[in-house]
Amino acid sequence: MKFFELWKQSDSKFRKNLVFFFLSYFLVLFNYPLIRASGTTLFFEAFGAKSSPIAMFVSVFFLALSILICNKIQKASSVQKVFMVATVFSALVMGGGSLAFLSGTKSGAWLPFIWKEIYIVLQVHLLLAYANNMFTKEEFKLLLGPVGAAGSIGGILGGILTSFLSEKAGTNFVMGTGIVFVLMPVIFFLLTEPVKGQTEVAKKSPLSSLDSGAIRKYVFYVALVVFLTQFVINIADFMFHIKFEATITSSQERTAYLGQLYSLTNFLTLIFQVVLLPLILPRVSEKNFHIFIPVSYLLSIALMLSGSGLGLLPIAGLFTYLKAADYSLFSSGKELLYQPLKPEQKYGAKYLTDMLVYRAGKAVVALVLIYLQSSTILNMLMFIFLLAWIFLIIRLFKLQRQLFP
Repeated sequence: MKFFELWKQSDSKFRKNLVFFFLSYFLVLFNYPLIRASGTTLFFEAFGAKSSPIAMFVSVFFLALSILICNKIQKASSVQKVFMVATVFSALVMGGGSLAFLSGTKSGAWLPFIWKEIYIVLQVHLLLAYANNMFTKEEFKLLLGPVGAAGSIGGILGGILTSFLSEKAGTNFVMGTGIVFVLMPVIFFLLTEPVKGQTEVAKKSPLSSLDSGAIRKYVFYVALVVFLTQFVINIADFMFHIKFEATITSSQERTAYLGQLYSLTNFLTLIFQVVLLPLILPRVSEKNFHIFIPVSYLLSIALMLSGSGLGLLPIAGLFTYLKAADYSLFSSGKELLYQPLKPEQKYGAKYLTDMLVYRAGKAVVALVLIYLQSSTILNMLMFIFLLAWIFLIIRLFKLQRQLFP
């Protein structure tokens, strides 16, 4: 493998940075199931699953603010120091909220539930910012596969530990252990070589880099697809949580079940990344690959509805598949859509879709779910959004052939 060739050809300094970077990334994805499962359980115990869209809506704004602050600080300090500050602050927020909840302050459950979606993005965002600065473009391409595999394995093992600890010691112990593991990547990341500055310095604003009407239309289609994915994924997520809360009532059992589910999701993600993608991408056209994703979602939803009498299993299966496919298949497919663009256009397109539209989609779907929680209507909406997704893919690739013959 080319990765091992890179390892053999590199010096000891490069290897040291690479090892500590991998350990940091592994631990970040390892700690997430512990925090996610226990934070979700505590929140459901205090406020119920129907209140989760409000928390999701609030978390979007705190996340945007947190990234803005981190990016500002990063211009004057090393990525490692920003990572340390963000991580320690996150541990204090989640730990303080959990302790408040244990002390009888019900509202404390909001903090770990909201912040679990923020700290993981900050940790991953800063680690990848470091990798983009430390390694060359060619080296970074070789590292993407192993890094993804390390993260998936971390998630699998973290989920297994979540279930084990919950069954043995309960949800509160899982949260406490999770916070310890949240802090652990700091130790290894501080051992890497310091890097200052942003990943990319744009010569002009991101949106102005989309310098023609046809390019803007192409990126607009990509952004609409990303927007629709957020509706489908988050509606399925909400429906799973509603069914999950009604089916499993014990706090200990809820945390253990979520740990198992997150392990399964990460395992499936790993299979998609390591086995399925290398088999499919060289043999299937890019257009057909993109159509396959929403079609497979439609089939999964149909299977879920046909097995409605089987309790939690059908919706848990849908949740697992959609999450794993989103992390692997759709994530890889989205990157392919950027490939025909010029470097400055890629920067503008990614800024628009990954920074603005992605978060706007989460905020809008959260608002919708606050007021609309009928399972029948939500199922219909998922079908409508998926059909619209397929239609957009057809239009997008028709435009792509015209722009990039």
